[in-house]
Parts: sequence; structure tokens; C-alpha cells
Amino acid sequence: MTEPKVELKDLFRPGTGSEPPYLAGRMEEQAFFEDRLEKLVQRQNIVSDMIVYGPRGNGKTAMLRYLQKKTDDRLETLWLTPSEFEGTGQLIELIDGNDPGLLKRTQKLIRPLFQNLSASANIGVARAQASLNRPKETLALKDVLRKKCKKKPVIMIMDEAHTLDPDIVRVLFNASQDIRGEDCPFFLVLAGTPNLESELRKADATFWSRSAIFPLGRLSSEEARDALTLPLKQHGIAFDHEAATEVSRRAHRYPYFIQVWGDCIAKRLHETGASEVKMDTVREVEKKAASKCNAMYKDRYAELREMNLRSPAIRIGQAFSETDEKYISGVEMENLVGKALQDEGASPANELILDNIRKLSHIGYIWEVSVPSEIEGEDPLLCYEPGIPSLMQYVRRQAMGKFER
Repeated sequence: MTEPKVELKDLFRPGTGSEPPYLAGRMEEQAFFEDRLEKLVQRQNIVSDMIVYGPRGNGKTAMLRYLQKKTDDRLETLWLTPSEFEGTGQLIELIDGNDPGLLKRTQKLIRPLFQNLSASANIGVARAQASLNRPKETLALKDVLRKKCKKKPVIMIMDEAHTLDPDIVRVLFNASQDIRGEDCPFFLVLAGTPNLESELRKADATFWSRSAIFPLGRLSSEEARDALTLPLKQHGIAFDHEAATEVSRRAHRYPYFIQVWGDCIAKRLHETGASEVKMDTVREVEKKAASKCNAMYKDRYAELREMNLRSPAIRIGQAFSETDEKYISGVEMENLVGKALQDEGASPANELILDNIRKLSHIGYIWEVSVPSEIEGEDPLLCYEPGIPSLMQYVRRQAMGKFER
């Protein structure tokens, strides 16, 4: 079925979590997902789950929407978010809500378990019982997934997975590992912010680290230009190379900002009827695009203050501004955060330093990367780069009490 053509003024939809008009980059993730789909259709064994993580605004949900469209009626796709359920019992009910017979059988197994836990007035006793009953939860989830997979291969896509309860994570990964080991055609995809990995570690789920893991960062310069130019090309709009390069630079190759600029440009073209984007077009929309980007800066800056991260954020931004290097080593990052904590009168304990770094990564202020060592044969170095360079500039201006007129 041919999809209806989208009007030019509605071509880009930043911030909606919708699939972009062109999903730039992410080729490795797409290839992996499509390979697993083919294996599922052929009922071949899927040897690993898929984990995708990256800061907000880097297109995780949009990419998941794109991947979801790759499925068809030969498969059953379960799209879930942790906000839809509070425990394993509710998760099972969501999975089998469309199969009353199966749901009824499942409830007989799982409901008494949770009723016993709820009836306990002692929190410690409830937690102890919960721990003892984890195998029963896993068995119940395995049973329901196994029956599903007999009818059709199943893909479960879990967005916002960093908010999952650790106990549910453990049950989910154990169930996935076990039924895939029985050659059931099941594929689990989890997506979340950069602290997803640390949350999975907390869950002590043995098998999560065997998953295929894909970190989503900013786009390359070429990918950023493609994200802008190719959708407009489908509408007969030519995009001057110099103008595309300038927009990519101003957007810092950040997927959300690319969509913001694309939206402003497309709406301007709709108003003027122009069929080409030049530097003049960029200048005509720059104030509107900058205003929308500044709204995000203000939100992130407020988060930094609320999370007591303002001082380390300023120090990190200053360090990046004073060097020509694109990266800061992990050791230097820890030193910067430690000094910032001392400035605030806090003890720079190692765990507090690492917690600050995790939080800064979570909101996308910094982004962890592996940089090849200059010494041949040595392992890559753990380093950090700016998640959004322009956000660091905004934070530094706020610290100095400066603003742009």
C-alpha cells in the first residue's frame, strides 16, 4: 500500500518521536535488525537480544518506529514501555491481552503470586518472598512467550527501558535467553538513555551483556546533510551544498536540531514557493531555528541545576573550550568532576564522581566514545566528547552572565 505524500510544510516533525522523513545513518543497526527479522521469519535461532542507547534527541524512538515498520504480518510485534505496567504480572497481561484463553490460564499461575506479596504488611518479608518467587515469574513469562511463538515469531520492542524495574529486567532477560535456547523465534529489543547499561548491571541479569549493543551518538557530517537534503529532494527542492554544510555545522550534527532546522526551512519554502535552499534561506530562518534550539538549552540547563550538575558542567565546558582536542580522557573527566565537587564543598569520593559522570551522560551533556590508542596493539582509550557542543557553549554563557542580543 502506497503511503500518502506528506505536504512540504509537514515534512519534518522535530520532537514528536515520529519516524523522520529520512533516517540518516544507523546503517549498522538497520542491517542487524533486518537480519534478525529474516531469521525469525525462517524460524531460525536468534542468538542475542538487541540493546540501543543514546542521549535524548539522538533519534532512538524514531529509529525504533522505523524498524517497527520493517516488520509485517508474518511476525507479531509487541511495542511496550515500562509506564504501561508495574510488575511482571501486568507485563504478562499486556503481552496476552489479545488472547483471552491464554490470558486466563496465565492469570491462574501468576495472580496468586502477586496477591501473596501484596497481602504482606512487612516490606522486608515481601521483598524476601519476591526474591523467592522470581523463578515462578520467569516460568510464567516463558510459558506465555513460548505459546505466542508457536503461533508467530515474536519481536518485543521496549522503549524507555532505562526506567525498567531491575527485577523485571532480570526476569525478562532470563526468559528471553531460555526460550531462544529452546529455538523459539523470539527477539527482544531494549532502548533507553546512556544509563541503560548501568541499570542493566544493577539488575544482575546474567545474559544482558551477551546482547548486541548499539550506542547512538550524533550523525556524521555527510549523514546530517543527507537527513536535510534527501527529504526535500523528494519534493523537487535543491539544497545548495554550502547551505547544507552550514546548517549541519550549526546543528552540531545533532539529530533533533537537524529536524528543527529542516522544519523551519521546509515551512519557509512552503511560504515562498522557492525550489532551492541557499545561504539566504538559512539566514531567513536562523532566528526561528535558534529560538527552538534555545528552548531545549533552557530545559537542559534547568535539569543540570536540579540535579546539582551545574558546577561540573561548567568545568567540563570550559575544558573543551580551552583545548583543540575533540575528546577528554576518562581519567581527566574524573579529575574535572572531582575538582567541581570540591568547589561545591563536597567530598570528591570516587562513587560520587562516577555518579555525576553517569548523570551527565544520561542527559546527553557528554558522550562516551572509544578512541584508538596511539600505541600500536594497546586497547582503545575511554574518552568523552560533547553530547551537544552548543549546549556547552550555552552553559558557559550562563556561568559568565552573558547572553546574545
